[in-house]
Amino acid sequence: MKRLLWILVCMSIVLGTSAQKQEGIVRTPERPNKPSMGIQGVTINVLEYSNAIVSKKDGKFSFSIPGKRQGDSFTISRIQKKGYTLVDKQLKGRRFAYSASVPIDIVMVADQQLENDKKRIEDKAYDKAKKNFDQKVTILEKQLKEKTISEQEYRAKYEELNNNYNNYIQLIDQMAERYATTDFKGLSEVNRQILECIENADLEHADELINSKGSFEKREQELKAKWEIVERTEKLNQKVQEDYHAELEDLINDYYNKYTINAAAYRNDSAAHYLERIVKLDTTRVEYVYTTAVFIDNYLADYPKALKYYLMTLDYINNHPDEEDATAAGEVSQRIGLLYDNWNQSDEALQWHHKALDAFLDAGESESPLLALAYTYIGRAYSHKSDFEKSLEYTLKGLDMRERAVEKDSTALAQSYNNLGVIYTNLKDFDKALEYHIKALNLRQQALGEEDSQTAFSHMNIGMLCFNHLNAPEQALEHFNKAYQVYYPQYGIAYPLTQTILLYLGTIYAQQENYGKALEYFQEYAEGTKQYYGPVSLEAAGGLNNLAAVYYKIGDKAHALEYFQDALNIYEQKPEIPEESLEKLKSIIETLKQ
Repeated sequence: MKRLLWILVCMSIVLGTSAQKQEGIVRTPERPNKPSMGIQGVTINVLEYSNAIVSKKDGKFSFSIPGKRQGDSFTISRIQKKGYTLVDKQLKGRRFAYSASVPIDIVMVADQQLENDKKRIEDKAYDKAKKNFDQKVTILEKQLKEKTISEQEYRAKYEELNNNYNNYIQLIDQMAERYATTDFKGLSEVNRQILECIENADLEHADELINSKGSFEKREQELKAKWEIVERTEKLNQKVQEDYHAELEDLINDYYNKYTINAAAYRNDSAAHYLERIVKLDTTRVEYVYTTAVFIDNYLADYPKALKYYLMTLDYINNHPDEEDATAAGEVSQRIGLLYDNWNQSDEALQWHHKALDAFLDAGESESPLLALAYTYIGRAYSHKSDFEKSLEYTLKGLDMRERAVEKDSTALAQSYNNLGVIYTNLKDFDKALEYHIKALNLRQQALGEEDSQTAFSHMNIGMLCFNHLNAPEQALEHFNKAYQVYYPQYGIAYPLTQTILLYLGTIYAQQENYGKALEYFQEYAEGTKQYYGPVSLEAAGGLNNLAAVYYKIGDKAHALEYFQDALNIYEQKPEIPEESLEKLKSIIETLKQ
């Protein structure tokens, strides 16, 4: 009996001191008209717990860590289930407070459901964007017809509008994924309405609802006051903390929604402002810091400011170790390299592209598209420095990886072929250059079609190669005409690449003594340069000079004199024009007057 009592006492001691359980649930996000549901069979690994944890039928799980007490920290290292995506990517590696009363809430979404929701949101966003674009174009065309804007202003505004539209289209995928994974659980009615409006592309109503919540400045002041209370309280008041974090999350979401609305309306300065407000509120939200950097880089071209946010992102990655750190650091380094490329700082660009390459190699990305892209960007940077031997070396490495890929990316391959065409042209191996430009053209024709601007760009490159280096004017003419048939209707005569094509077409026809065609294209070229660069620009003077030369050739002295004189009037205003060139032109004019 004594032995039995002793065993019972020992058992009670063990039971009384056993570690309390940490509970949690893995569930789907709550969506409009779709309740949240538990997910069975999700594998969860905790660094401080030796066994893998698997969620039950209702999505719930629990574990206990010996020696852990209330408030001690633990880290989730892995969350995985085939066919599902973790909504909060930063959940992995995050430190949690061990608690018997506060469960862990993990949200995952089925990949097929995510694709369906993304497509639905994207389709509505595309339709809305296209309608906005068409409306703005209609207004521009009306202004041109009514002569309230000039041809030059019309082309400039149209090009800006077209660029904004294309830029926004590229953002839609990223935005759609965010809204497709938004968890509606616990949201207020007004926040639910805001999100539903954005998902349905009713951005005007969404904006009204956000504004109805009050001044952003006042909300930030109230948030700051609440944080000061949290900091002053020696014994943390859980309710105050919860209120603070809820208000912070609400404000961040509203700022992101404002960013979405302004980006859709091409108000890029305002869109960037709201992203920066998020970063100012919470610098640990690295995904927002990175989004801010990319947006300012791509859409405002404010390189110093974008660089600041890229470096903030990189600093966060380096100070928060994770299994995917090397790849993430490589991608950010690559973006910095591209920024310096666009900033015309080739040495800094090369430095960062090499850092990206080293990071991808460290991450074991031996055959990935990321590594191929790194070699390609290094090759491009060396090309910008006119080191074409080095450029060739790295570009060929990138091409080799792309050609060996199991799933070949036609667009990426075409870009590599195009780059090699340019490099071999600079190395004066013109046959090789032609070979690669034709490869790029063939791929683009197959993947994109004959009417795509990239296909037209390949035609233009082949045309310039044939005319400038291969003494093949007929082939050049064929390719320039094909490029013209794409660029002229899509971009007009004021577009710089259209002007390049017009100049070559006029020159070739003039050499073939087809002066009627030469005049036709030189006339369009002259008008395009006037619209794009201004009526008293050197480019406009060059266009007038070309026209004059053709009229002179066919013996039309009146028109030749008119255009030579107009060109001289512009050249005389330009101090960079040598005096001997002016005297030569004056002599021609005097001869024509006789």
